[in-house]
Amino acid sequence: IEEHPNEEPKYHCQHGPRECQLNILHGCILKKLPPKKAFSVVACLMKNFRTSFEQCMEEHESFQTSVVNCSQGQQGAKLFKEFANETDNVHRPLPFVPTIVADEPYDYYEQDDWLQHFDRKFRERYEAKFVIL
Repeated sequence: IEEHPNEEPKYHCQHGPRECQLNILHGCILKKLPPKKAFSVVACLMKNFRTSFEQCMEEHESFQTSVVNCSQGQQGAKLFKEFANETDNVHRPLPFVPTIVADEPYDYYEQDDWLQHFDRKFRERYEAKFVIL
């Protein structure tokens, strides 16, 4: 992320602007929706690069405006920067994309399981970490 006074931040992602937009949306979804709802939306968006935000948010329309506002404002930029810093702290450069990290240290050998069972594994780890029943 490039930031200059009196200018909009400029985002740089490995796969271009669409990836940056989705990364910001993911952050805002996780911030604005209750965890169980956020899981299903993020998992929906992760299934296919071309999946539309509106399609994934169909069951959660009441949150759509707050997520969009977040993604288009300073809060989205702040979340993007926080997540970018976390990514840089995992492994630089990442071995491949998507690289999924649940626990530290990063475990390269867990990647196939994460890619095949993302919904279940993400929910299990998140619920365990934050003691969500």
